Amino acid sequence: MLRPIHGVAEVEISLGFFSSLAEDLLMRNQNRALEFPTTRRDSASGYTLHGKWFDDPYAWMERLDAPETQAWIAAQEAVTHAVLRAVPGRDALRAAVARSARYARRSPPIHAGPNGREFLWQADASDDKLKFMFRRDKDAPLETVLDPNTWASNEALVFAVPSPDGTRVAFGKAVGSTHAAEIHVLDVETGRLLPDRPRGTSHTSVAWRPDASGFFYAACPEPGEVPAGDEAHWNAIYEHRLGSGTPARRVFGDDQEKEYWCSVKVSECGRFAVLYKWDYVHANVVYLLRLADDALVPVAPAMRSLNQVQVIGDSLLIHTDLDAPRGRLCVAPLTAPTVWRTLIPENSDTLQTVTGVGGQLYAVYSHAASHRVRIHAEDGTYLRDLVLPALGSVNRNEGEGIVSGISGAWSGDEVWVNFMSYVQAPSVYRYDYATDCLSPYHIPDVGLDASEYVTDQVWYESLDGTRVSMFIVHRKDLPRDGRQPVRLNGYGGFNISLEPRFTALHAAWLKLGGVLAFANVRGGGEYGRAWHEAACKTRRQNAFDDYIAAARWLVSAGYTTPSRLASRGNSNGGLLVAVTALQAPEAFGAVYCRAPTLDMLRFPNFGFMSSAVVEYGSPEDPVEGAYLAGYSPYHNIRADRRYPVMTFVSALNDRVAPPHDPLKMVARLQAEGTQGGPYFLLPLRDSGHGGGTTLTALIEQDVDELSFYCWALDVSPQSSWK
Repeated sequence: MLRPIHGVAEVEISLGFFSSLAEDLLMRNQNRALEFPTTRRDSASGYTLHGKWFDDPYAWMERLDAPETQAWIAAQEAVTHAVLRAVPGRDALRAAVARSARYARRSPPIHAGPNGREFLWQADASDDKLKFMFRRDKDAPLETVLDPNTWASNEALVFAVPSPDGTRVAFGKAVGSTHAAEIHVLDVETGRLLPDRPRGTSHTSVAWRPDASGFFYAACPEPGEVPAGDEAHWNAIYEHRLGSGTPARRVFGDDQEKEYWCSVKVSECGRFAVLYKWDYVHANVVYLLRLADDALVPVAPAMRSLNQVQVIGDSLLIHTDLDAPRGRLCVAPLTAPTVWRTLIPENSDTLQTVTGVGGQLYAVYSHAASHRVRIHAEDGTYLRDLVLPALGSVNRNEGEGIVSGISGAWSGDEVWVNFMSYVQAPSVYRYDYATDCLSPYHIPDVGLDASEYVTDQVWYESLDGTRVSMFIVHRKDLPRDGRQPVRLNGYGGFNISLEPRFTALHAAWLKLGGVLAFANVRGGGEYGRAWHEAACKTRRQNAFDDYIAAARWLVSAGYTTPSRLASRGNSNGGLLVAVTALQAPEAFGAVYCRAPTLDMLRFPNFGFMSSAVVEYGSPEDPVEGAYLAGYSPYHNIRADRRYPVMTFVSALNDRVAPPHDPLKMVARLQAEGTQGGPYFLLPLRDSGHGGGTTLTALIEQDVDELSFYCWALDVSPQSSWK
């Protein structure tokens, strides 16, 4: 039975969603007789590295705008769409995704200005993009400040930061992705844009001066200020003064290492700007800019650890992994900011963030890859745990490291808690310390009954005996018959943890009877700095071994068979699933490789990817270069292996990973991996690394992904939908 909710048909699907395909679909998948376009191979293209020749016959595809490349992309896209759009039940898949994607969203309030004026992010279920709203006082109705739904479909509102007096908003607008934003300034009362145009490109990390006379922000240099090819480097902190008409001044950066990037915050007390300089996610340095006299005050001046700093009265709270791989909290007086004393010592869990709110310290830990919150007094004394609704996540990963999901003012009494799980969409709670009560503020309706599902955590052994954890999510009444369709996910890099997260794609897969598995392989941040570094540079194989072991464990434990196991990875996870498919093709039935880096000998040539040598190693180094060549997917296709069916997804406006890598990989697989496949290219037009700029586009991308799993794993929606 179908009933409309928020304008979208809710689909209630029985556990038996997955069934055998009709005979014609089975025959089609067995034959896989698809006609792919011919591809020009330039046999003379290549280069010598450390005395060895590496051919690069599809280097011409790196010119994405060239007519030949565009024609080839379109021809590949036509084949891919012909397959995906013919999958039976595709309309029902779309309805299932839309039901879990189109829900009302609301953020905690942001207080700015007199009389209780506050701002917040909000979207209705029908909105394609989040709106930025405000109310003049706590009893006033909401008014719209910025509504990107009225902009062009490919324009995104990336950030919006109100001034302390609540009269203006500095916001970032990007085209075709959520990267390379440009700051604009809006007058809240008139709705007019100010003529101010802050200098530089790729604006991020806005922090206003307390008197609202201007703001600090991070940016790359103006075109022409740096040599060609360095446009994505030399990131620095600038200060823009409103209405000054003079260029923003550079206040913090690095004149020696072009790969570092920066971020900035202004302390709640308004006396300091906290300045960060990052060596990717491996380490950072921290300085204070004293706003009274613009003096730079070192807090963590050596690039040795990851640090987050908060000013509390006359003290600094420093969350660091210096001499504590799993993190600790230190305190230092403002009179001696480099003299640290441990306040909360390291323990067996990984301390991700500490936030001072309402006079208490809220410490968020990763406990076996899900979050725990412990509350401490200002002197570090443990007070109590803040009990979360279920196994789930509070924090989130962003370009400025891990951002706490606990928010509020040190001098205030409101404590806001963000929470999500695999079966609960991002929700907002209000915590009252006096009564120890966590009460719902906004819990979206996504058409998923969490009580029908279970999230198990299992441990398995990797190739070298290391114990690795994995989350498995499924219906409570799942039959363990070894035949279930399973989607295995991994990441394994950049200190990023694979923790419980909700997506509409996850929800649709679960509602349709599938199993989700998330392997916490080495290279991530789930178990601290040592876990991350265990798969960096010439130890990267550990992540690949962990992931292959996860796939084999799922089969041995009776969940599935290799032919019904789909491997899915995004970004660095795309590299993970591509490498493991080439190294252990018999372990997977299908691979969905999204926005990956696949040519590991040329990745530093793309944008700021040269910064990633701290994670992957450098192709220019003889030892690291040889190691990279040994697993680089583009260079390790073997004609004698039968690879699984694979889809490579390229976000054509990607500013993070090379959008041409999936093109080159598909071309090479189609030419050389002829025993297996087929291999599809799915280009995402008007999309950046995170996908499309509208919810409609994101839904359609999820439908394509689900359609691929149905086609590749020989499963299909039942014709009868209840």
